[in-house]
Amino acid sequence: MKKVLIALLVITTLSATAQESVLLRLNYTKGDSFLVTTESNQSMGSQGGMNMKMTMGMIVADVVEESIKTESQITSIVIDMMQGGMTMSYDSNSDEELDQMGQMLKSQFAPMMESITYATIDHQGNLIDTKQDPVVPGMEQMTNRAMNTINYPKEKVSVGSSWTSEDENQGMKMTTKYTVSSIADGLVTLDVSGDMSGAGTGTIKGKSTVEISTGISNSSEIEITIATQGMNITGSTKITVSKM
Repeated sequence: MKKVLIALLVITTLSATAQESVLLRLNYTKGDSFLVTTESNQSMGSQGGMNMKMTMGMIVADVVEESIKTESQITSIVIDMMQGGMTMSYDSNSDEELDQMGQMLKSQFAPMMESITYATIDHQGNLIDTKQDPVVPGMEQMTNRAMNTINYPKEKVSVGSSWTSEDENQGMKMTTKYTVSSIADGLVTLDVSGDMSGAGTGTIKGKSTVEISTGISNSSEIEITIATQGMNITGSTKITVSKM
């Protein structure tokens, strides 16, 4: 009887382990529409800082065996910035009441809202190609961050699994490590950590939640600390993705 109980316990443990192993892939359907909300806070100490909330609509234009095509466009931007002792604000929803500083911000951000970003990614979340129409300086940096795509590993993952991805942007190389902390209720929770090098040095930490059925990272909160050119910059970004 004891041997039978032990065997049953082993089988139960193996079954539970098998259930916790999942393959993370983007499972979009053509015509899917999403609203991406990005809230960013950045502080440069006495040099100033910035708070920004941006919403972006994303449509899945096509899905084939090896890739996914999306079209994205910013729908609203609200920004408060302090630099050199001057405060500047811009709200795309009520820009007719802007002061002179607000008008300066409008000249920078309003063209971004007219541009459409076309992206091609594979089902692991790797960016294959991206372009803007029309091209607007700084647009790529904003939309790439808001897309909130994680590069998934080839193999299945379980609690404790980890993988890394590398990216380079404006002279900064980022190495990000994802570790599965839990799998429950159709969601995979990831602990995010990493470091930055190049034009400065920094650290990355945070959490992200992935919906297993679709592969969508529907929420993430990331904190970044950077030391560059004698300045210490701290920033946090919260991104939520909801299906429309």
